[in-house]
Amino acid sequence: MPNVKVGRLIAAVIILVGAVLLIAAVFMPWYAEQASYNVSGQSITVTRNAYLGMPSSNGTLQYACTGLPSGVSCGTQTSYNSADSNNTGNIAEAVYFMGIAGFVLGFIGAILGLMSRGNSRRIIPAVALAIVGMILAIAAVGVFAVALPGAISSDTPGHTGSGPWSSFFGSTNGSTFGIPISGSVTWGPAVGWYLAIGAFVLLLIGVVFLLRYRRDPPAPVPAAAPAPGSMPMAAPPPPP
Repeated sequence: MPNVKVGRLIAAVIILVGAVLLIAAVFMPWYAEQASYNVSGQSITVTRNAYLGMPSSNGTLQYACTGLPSGVSCGTQTSYNSADSNNTGNIAEAVYFMGIAGFVLGFIGAILGLMSRGNSRRIIPAVALAIVGMILAIAAVGVFAVALPGAISSDTPGHTGSGPWSSFFGSTNGSTFGIPISGSVTWGPAVGWYLAIGAFVLLLIGVVFLLRYRRDPPAPVPAAAPAPGSMPMAAPPPPP
């Protein structure tokens, strides 16, 4: 088992990696909808990736298309407001700030954890900050999963059948983004959502390690000096 200083270093590094993973998750897509269908024998795929951010920020919704006929534009990116998805944008904004706050707290906790190698009094603040960052990370994941279908439902009035308005992930045939088509549609969380879960796990492991090594090692007990006058007497010489 590593000594206390090495253990605290390992814990702080794990917390730092978790915080970095969380900020990376914030800038990755969190949700994806993909439609695949055939039109006049042509296979077409349309993918919409949803990012976190302000509802008015251009690029929070990004599109990728394959197989479109010549002269037909896919549209590369837009904002939630421009796509009439204000409710979905509000969820993306709230989770965005939760992720940013979780990163900041986790990062500061990691720095205090590094400084705690020589001062155990910094461990409790480091643990507290890392715990709050960890809670924000998993809360962001949970809020996004629970609130998103309802937000999409409010943004797509008149929708029919199953879709991202009815469940957080799934698949169906016959509609995409509320428009009836002949094909298949899948929807669900994207890489950013999974990275946030990974960040939560790393922060949790780092906190456990830091708590494990929170106590300083016991100071060595000094050897007791012999009391004055207690020195053993030399044995008398043998008789001649």
